[in-house]
Amino acid sequence: MNRPVGRVGQGDSLKDWFDDIPILTKIFLVSTLTSGAALSFKWAAAESLVLFWPLITQKFQIWRLFTAFVFAGPFSFNFAMHTYVLYENCRRYETNPFNTGAGGNSADFLWLLIIAMALLLAMAYFFDVYILSDAILYVIMYVWSRREPDGQLSMFGFRFKAVYTPWVYVAIRLVMGGSITEPLMGIAIGHLYFYLVEVYPTAHGGRGFITTPRFCIDIVEKLTGLTPRNAPTTGVRVTAPPRRLGRAADPPVTNMPSGDNAGPTSNSSNLRFRGASAGANEARPATYNWGQGRTLGTADGGN
Repeated sequence: MNRPVGRVGQGDSLKDWFDDIPILTKIFLVSTLTSGAALSFKWAAAESLVLFWPLITQKFQIWRLFTAFVFAGPFSFNFAMHTYVLYENCRRYETNPFNTGAGGNSADFLWLLIIAMALLLAMAYFFDVYILSDAILYVIMYVWSRREPDGQLSMFGFRFKAVYTPWVYVAIRLVMGGSITEPLMGIAIGHLYFYLVEVYPTAHGGRGFITTPRFCIDIVEKLTGLTPRNAPTTGVRVTAPPRRLGRAADPPVTNMPSGDNAGPTSNSSNLRFRGASAGANEARPATYNWGQGRTLGTADGGN
């Protein structure tokens, strides 16, 4: 059950809300907020957080392999919308992910993130993409939309099924003149994951290619303190019952935020590097064009 967020007279409501956030969603949320604060208060420069392979391979700046996924620019309205969409999509999928061997819990979501991040990093290397926060968001959005495809959403007064959610945002992005490279990267990887987890096993007698490894279960146990013996009946579970196939119950109709900033726009397409032919010590990213940052809207799928 979702708790209200910070109301007058409810001193512990904000804390309760934060405590109730699933562990991986919480990590994504806090990491994105931290990167925004670092940029807003000049603790770090934008070019120190994005993907730049010469500095990763030659200077061992491996933090870029993660910060590229939580880079949403400094605090702004666009940052707030991106963070909200990220939170909503992570939360609703982590609470009901496809069961790939860990029982349909945070460990299964963790394995999805590891697979998706590895594939996105490989694609970014070949397509010269420096920021992957949009791409990972669309992976999660797409997989959730296939997990609960019959959920009803609405935007601008139009109702549509949840399965069309990623394409609605892509269409809005096109209308607003944004790049769709990162969204399509995320959708492609999300569809590949969905096919290997749900479509292929169903068509071939339940045999799947993706199975959550034990180390993902161990990590979730370590982060949450939950074990198979004291795990709750809902939320994070670390047992591994047989794979379940099928769809979750339909969520209620949800109104999606509408307005001039409802659609996502590109960010990484505006980031270019200077000194590409120079050595790793001289090459550095050019200034980021914040004027064309992402503007996203989302809906709560209802839990």
